[in-house]
Amino acid sequence: MGSVVVERSEILVVGAGIFGTSTAYHLASTHPNPSGITVLDRAPCPSPKAASSDINKIVRADYSSPFYMHLAYEAMNAWSNSSVLKPFYHRTGWVALDEKDSDLTDRIRTNFKNSGRPDETEDISLEEVKSRWDGILKGIDTTDYSKAYLNPSAGWTDASLATEAMMREAILRGVKHVVGEVEELVSSGHRLEGVRTRDGKLYTADKILLATGAWTPLLMSSLEDVLGIEEDQRIERQISAAGVCVAAFKLSPEEAEHYGKLPILIYGARGEMMPPNHERLFKFTNANTFTNYETLPSGRRISLPNSKDQSYVPDKLKEQSLEIIRARLPQILDNGRVPDLWRLCWDVISPDQNQLLTQHPDPRLSNLYFATAGSFHSWKFLPIIGKYVVNVLKGESNGEEKDMAWKWKSTWSERGAHEKTLPKADLKDFE
Repeated sequence: MGSVVVERSEILVVGAGIFGTSTAYHLASTHPNPSGITVLDRAPCPSPKAASSDINKIVRADYSSPFYMHLAYEAMNAWSNSSVLKPFYHRTGWVALDEKDSDLTDRIRTNFKNSGRPDETEDISLEEVKSRWDGILKGIDTTDYSKAYLNPSAGWTDASLATEAMMREAILRGVKHVVGEVEELVSSGHRLEGVRTRDGKLYTADKILLATGAWTPLLMSSLEDVLGIEEDQRIERQISAAGVCVAAFKLSPEEAEHYGKLPILIYGARGEMMPPNHERLFKFTNANTFTNYETLPSGRRISLPNSKDQSYVPDKLKEQSLEIIRARLPQILDNGRVPDLWRLCWDVISPDQNQLLTQHPDPRLSNLYFATAGSFHSWKFLPIIGKYVVNVLKGESNGEEKDMAWKWKSTWSERGAHEKTLPKADLKDFE
């Protein structure tokens, strides 16, 4: 047997989605020795399985939580002014429909009015939704909806391209990006030594940041077993893996010009419809998220991404998604047309949909940190979230409000930051 190859760093960032990429970028700008930073991911950036790798993602400040509204404004300012990211940012506005029994729109617009910023939102009748934009939305089903509003400040970004550009900038400044599939977190019993990859290498560091999204509970589970971590201190109390179904149509140039007139459409709590991107991909999401509970060899049941290719979508889930597509834009399904691309996108969600940016509370894991719990709404924070993670790594406060939102919790607030993304089923319900 050959000796184990050990790769040593000052800071090891595991995962190159938005949290890992943003952290690497901000470390590259502030750390005295960027070459002491290593980012480890299973694939080159943009990592294809990461939730951050996508056709496009929404950037908006429309939140029922004032905390995230202000954070989103900060991010939007960065999107508008960053030479690295600005080319991928498109301010198309959005139109949001609200269900008859929902108070979400009222809460969002109250926050805008109380923010001290100009309120750009405006009412739009459901009939005008159908007649505006050359009548493209004339077939939308508004039966269960009571009102709608426009916000011209919302927009979207080319998700994978932006993540790749930010990581490229971090690498240019000296950060190392290496490819390897993490198999095990290695503990000495009193600290986390490092991570072992499938090829047998051991990556060690003074500080280790898990920015591993939906795979975090699975990675942590065997380590928690070895250390005998108490139930109420296990990671699955903080976060749980969940999936969402995404479908996209490949448009002709003429179709892309036609549907490109539309803003983002928020179909209440049922999903979004995005403007076509540079590849003429027209994306629809089904916002009915789901868990995927499986039993580990230890006997523990946790939710984790399924092991199949992400393009695999069960027929029942496809049917549900097509029904919601038909309700938004029936003509896209004319003549038996079906989406050209399907994907199950996996994220990790916290009970209150706050991110988890914190040090592990167990003294035996005091050099382990988390930057995760995207909760299906964090992509927009790509330009800025890393600077707050850097403060966590340095042991510095981000201010009381942020520290409270992002800490390891034992209790959670009644109202969440993005409640519509709480899982409503399990993947097995569709199989």
